[in-house]
Amino acid sequence: MERPNSADASTMNAKQRIEQRRAKLDAALAAKKAGTEDGGVVKDGDPQLGEGEKQIRKSRKNIEDLKTLAAAEVTQFRVTTDAAESERRIQEDARLRERLQNKADEAASSNRRDSSILMKWNSLKTKKVPQDLLEAIERQKEACTKIIESKDKLISDLKTELKNKDEEYVRALKEQATAIDNLIEKMHERTRDMVERYAEELEAIENAFMKERGELLAGQDQELETLMTKGRAIEDQNLRKRQDKVDEWQAKLHEIHEQYGEYYNKLKCQLQTEIQGLEQQLEEMRALYQLNAEKLNYNLQVLSERVKENDKAIQTHKRKLARLQDVLSGLITKYAETDKKFRHENNILTESYRRITEQYKDLQLKFQYFEKADTEKYKQVWNMNEEEAMALVNQCLMADKVLFEQQLGVEWKAPDLNFWQDEDVAEAQEGEEDEVPEEEDEQQELSDGALRMFEILKEECTFLVDERVKRAMQMLRDEGDEQLSSMQLDSILKALGAKNRSDILKMLVHFSGTTDGTVEGVEDVISAQDCIRALTAYVEQQNRNACLVNSKKHQQASNEERARQRRRKEETEFWVRMANVIPESHFRLWGTLEDGLEKYLNQLQDRARLIDETDGIRQQNDELRALLNTYMQSKINEDLFHPPQLTVANPMPQ
Repeated sequence: MERPNSADASTMNAKQRIEQRRAKLDAALAAKKAGTEDGGVVKDGDPQLGEGEKQIRKSRKNIEDLKTLAAAEVTQFRVTTDAAESERRIQEDARLRERLQNKADEAASSNRRDSSILMKWNSLKTKKVPQDLLEAIERQKEACTKIIESKDKLISDLKTELKNKDEEYVRALKEQATAIDNLIEKMHERTRDMVERYAEELEAIENAFMKERGELLAGQDQELETLMTKGRAIEDQNLRKRQDKVDEWQAKLHEIHEQYGEYYNKLKCQLQTEIQGLEQQLEEMRALYQLNAEKLNYNLQVLSERVKENDKAIQTHKRKLARLQDVLSGLITKYAETDKKFRHENNILTESYRRITEQYKDLQLKFQYFEKADTEKYKQVWNMNEEEAMALVNQCLMADKVLFEQQLGVEWKAPDLNFWQDEDVAEAQEGEEDEVPEEEDEQQELSDGALRMFEILKEECTFLVDERVKRAMQMLRDEGDEQLSSMQLDSILKALGAKNRSDILKMLVHFSGTTDGTVEGVEDVISAQDCIRALTAYVEQQNRNACLVNSKKHQQASNEERARQRRRKEETEFWVRMANVIPESHFRLWGTLEDGLEKYLNQLQDRARLIDETDGIRQQNDELRALLNTYMQSKINEDLFHPPQLTVANPMPQ
């Protein structure tokens, strides 16, 4: 509904620009004719200018007037052509709107009739009387015939319009060829007039210089004669003075001859050069017009071949249309069945999609919860293991200290217990602080410049409105202009990728024409004609920003992955360094000390065993001595022939 208004507005703007251009040309022509272009006309009685200079200025003025007249004729031809083309386009737009309206009306009428026919098919199945069934079928057939007749009428109208367009195109080609021939003829006439005028003015300038030269010579001769007469009277007294005076005037006369002769030669060469340049431009224009004529002939032949091909295609499409009409009735029935089936499936899939979407959202919440819980659990396990490991490390260090100071008597140096080499990883391991993003205030009011920009977008960018939004706007036509404008503007901004207030301010920078990038207090925006250029610049900037954002996100993700790998590596090295808190030299010393202590333990064990054996033998000796004493003190020894006391006292020789 806004296209006719925009077309009328553009037509009025074009007419206003044409009128302004004509007014400027008329003012320039009037100023040329009045002699006010260079600040005023040259007075004839100006004593500083000679006849030659006056004729030169007059000739230049005449030539400029002739050039201005030729330019005005060309401009008038261009203005006439542009006006005719603008009028033709306006009429073509009107016919196009009429065709589209007829097509829409016919489509709506056909849809209503089709719906009526489809609704009546089901009622035919309920009829039991053959006469009623025949009558209903005849009515259905008559309705189908009316639909086919309306389609045929629309096709015949479109064919008539196509034929009229072909005739109009041929007529336009003929008119264009006639106009070009007339323009070429006028250019030839103006070129001949220009050459003739250059020759006339050149001859007039030459005559003026010759006349001025004769006047100067006559005046100089008369003055010389007067001086000679006076000199004869006072020849004896002022001979030297007269001779100097004659020499001075002769030198001045010679200088004047040389000066004006050289200026005349330069002017003649300049005018001849301009004539040659104009002749060369004329030849170039002839060649250009010949090339354009050949191109137009070639295009005419191509279009003729295309017309023949289109006729063949029309015949083929007619046969195809007759064949497809037979298939149409079967497809309509099949469409009704499949539509019902797919609608049922669509409802089932919609419910499934809604359920899966809710499950997915719940899964996301669970994932976030479990991720947080796993992180906390990981930190707790880490702290627990770190405490246990540090306790073991302290025990090992205490044992190492005891071995060095007590067993070996050597000074012991405590190792560095800071197992984190990367401070950033250590700080990240100690605890991560949550960053709260700052939200921009999107509810600020927009300036008057932004509102004007929205108006321009709604007038000039209707092609960006989505088809579904257009259908919704047609259905909500009675709701109010504000709601329709809001729906249209939202669809346009969505198509341009403007999602928030910052994007709208970036778009306003291109519409305001500012170079510093600030839009605070901007109220004036560019005209509607530069809307597409501003939108193109905005979209290109958004694409560049999107590429930069994607590259930054990719770089940030890679940096985060590298940081994560580095942190894992540092964690592994943390445990390795904690496990290797005792140096290898201390381990070797521990091994050597262990070997020595084992040997010492073996010796002590051997010594303890020998002591035990010695104590056993000593105890056996004590027992044997006590037994011997018992035997020696027994009374039975007195009855023996050889008592033990004697044997002990006098042992038998061996």
